[in-house]
Amino acid sequence: MQRHLASSKIRLPDCYQCQYNRRQDRCNHNCICAPSFPISRESRGSAGRRFEMATVNTVLGTIDSSEMGFTLPHEHLIDSSAGIRISYGELELRDRAFDMAVEDFGKAKAGGVHTVIEVSPMDLGRDVALMKQVSEATGVNFICCTGCWLDIPRSFWWRDKDFIADLWVREVEEGIDGTDIKAGIIKVATSDPITEHEELMLRASARTHLRTGIPITTHTPPMSRIGERQVKILTEEGVEPQNIYVGHINQTLDPDYHRELARLGVWLGWDINNAFGRPHLPPWEQRAEYLKNLLDEGIESNMMLSHDWNVVL
Repeated sequence: MQRHLASSKIRLPDCYQCQYNRRQDRCNHNCICAPSFPISRESRGSAGRRFEMATVNTVLGTIDSSEMGFTLPHEHLIDSSAGIRISYGELELRDRAFDMAVEDFGKAKAGGVHTVIEVSPMDLGRDVALMKQVSEATGVNFICCTGCWLDIPRSFWWRDKDFIADLWVREVEEGIDGTDIKAGIIKVATSDPITEHEELMLRASARTHLRTGIPITTHTPPMSRIGERQVKILTEEGVEPQNIYVGHINQTLDPDYHRELARLGVWLGWDINNAFGRPHLPPWEQRAEYLKNLLDEGIESNMMLSHDWNVVL
């Protein structure tokens, strides 16, 4: 039976029935199913190849996707800038960061969280060695990312999308920063409107996905419907919607926007559930009531909740 959005009568893709049920690896509709997180078991590349995704890259190695358990899809361990750790290491207070992270993620583990998607790419101060230490200390799986946030390196500005994709594919298949820690997701971010360089990052992320099969997670700005444009660019490059997670959608309470994203078949990232430092957000009570209304319409099967929390800035 198809699931529908009650008020708009938008029919969700068949595969979200199976994602909602989560009882079988492949459904009667021959769709793509993935337990707990938007990593497809199979993803079709531009050459028609299929990528098996029974395993997921974590900072401690690969695990079966069935081992992910309760997953937070958008969090940060350290939210910093590229090069800070090398040039001004005292600003990161790394020892204190480790202690704080172990305390916070230890509490999360005790509360039932089993896996965290850490979406800080290189330009947000990604520290895969620290993630590994925290994962070992707490038992929480960490999935780290390749890709780029808004601080796009100048060295990327005049490169083409395939050159950049080569760099990101290496982080998925070989490792990051000279380690054997491999990325499990691609992070990309845009403003509104999308700049020329941001579009380049989107298209490079699509090429990376098509070559590796790992999914794409996006950052969107407040009070914007730019997620629709992000999806258009990614799908133009051949990415299937179920491999796209549009982040921060709850920075705007626009039901038409959210219904359209659901209609497109992407994952909806309702992932800013704290108010610290975010005066533009509506009160949490209003956001919670709005979310309940969306869920009542039937969007729950492709909605994901998280916090976008930073343990250390």
